Amino acid sequence: MCDWHVSHLVNKEKNQVARSEKVKFLGLTVVRGHIAISLKSMNRAMKKVKELTPRGTHLKLEATIAKINQWYRGWSSYYSLTQFPSQFNNIEAHIRRRLRARLVDQQKSRRNLLKKLRKRGVSRRSAANTVFTNNKRWSLSRSRAVKKAYPNAFFINEMKQFIRSTAQLEHWFSIRRWSRLV
Repeated sequence: MCDWHVSHLVNKEKNQVARSEKVKFLGLTVVRGHIAISLKSMNRAMKKVKELTPRGTHLKLEATIAKINQWYRGWSSYYSLTQFPSQFNNIEAHIRRRLRARLVDQQKSRRNLLKKLRKRGVSRRSAANTVFTNNKRWSLSRSRAVKKAYPNAFFINEMKQFIRSTAQLEHWFSIRRWSRLV
């Protein structure tokens, strides 16, 4: 082969690599020219949250959140190269939902859950409509009444949940911007 053919083939290969939709590296991926946490890493993080928030545990909520914060600080620092803080926001929301499900489960009976929701400022009607359904703890953890009783501010301000998504790093996009990972 002559030099022209060799350089032509090399350039053709380089262009194909450059046009690649995704390049995965150390748990990060490049999507349309932007750095994101890979889907595999996000799934592993969700699984880790599940491990750190077990059902029927003897740990107090504060101790559970301290363990989660310890893991999450390190994990989110490692992945802070992402340009999508919404990925952190998704994990933080998942943590809160797991904790709400645990708080619902701790009440043991519908009557106790009703009392707890009322005590935390939920109207009698809303609390009753939520509690006296056939929904289990996971579905209840997403209900309006439970979210009102245990809002995000409860976990962040009172329980000291560590939040990375609001850090506003210079290379981050708006928290509303999201790139779908496949």
